[in-house]
Amino acid sequence: MVADTQPYKVWDTDDASDYAELMRMIPSDFVQALPRRELYGSPQADELGLTPVEAVPDVLILPDQYDEKIKEAHDQQNMPVYHMRATWRPPGYKYNQNGIGYCWTWGGTGCLMTTRACEDKDTVFLAPVSMGYLVGWADRGNYLGSFIQGAREQGICPAVDGNMNDLRRSASVWNAVGRRDEFKLDLVWDTRSSAMKQHCVSILCYGRSLYIAYNWWGHAVELVGILIRPDGTWEWWISNSHNEPDIIVLTGSRSIPSEAYGFISTVMVA
Repeated sequence: MVADTQPYKVWDTDDASDYAELMRMIPSDFVQALPRRELYGSPQADELGLTPVEAVPDVLILPDQYDEKIKEAHDQQNMPVYHMRATWRPPGYKYNQNGIGYCWTWGGTGCLMTTRACEDKDTVFLAPVSMGYLVGWADRGNYLGSFIQGAREQGICPAVDGNMNDLRRSASVWNAVGRRDEFKLDLVWDTRSSAMKQHCVSILCYGRSLYIAYNWWGHAVELVGILIRPDGTWEWWISNSHNEPDIIVLTGSRSIPSEAYGFISTVMVA
């Protein structure tokens, strides 16, 4: 199993030193991932195109099945981390928002690329910064729901020369690149905060990553895997955008996401 061999960095969110280091990662003095109120199953969620994961009961994994199903997903390399590493983000590649407050699009764009990989679509490198139109190209935070709506309605532009870390915040640049309508998000499952662990485990073991945010961190990332250690410790594997060469792992009481959306499918282009 990859968990036994990869030299990823583990951060214990209950350790004061690790927590302080995580907080120092945020490269701006404002909240980048703006927290939303609970919308699960509401008309507002419907307007965003969110489907409650409980509407697909066959997907849900019961707590007494966690160990078995998580191990099976790793053994079969069905966890999205394996698809991500085999395509758009191999170990060693540094995904980097490079100081601008755009974690909300680096996380969402990565999640869409991983979804495409899970669908066995050709690897096309997309440009997170091309979604900057959602905040008027300003250097500021955004709601995850705003990104989801933009990715479903408009899509994401391909990266110029494959440079996913392009920082050009310019409508003229990305209008000239075009083609964003070829890379749209389709089906998205919503999660409920009171059942967050079950919903995240279920979606990950189904084989899809999640676009998540941590309110305490003011940060959005992609959740690509989960693991239960023999001592019962839960590891939450995230693809971060602060120049790490691989996934990082969160443990501790703060590691459960504050909000999460499972990207299930992307739009097929004729």
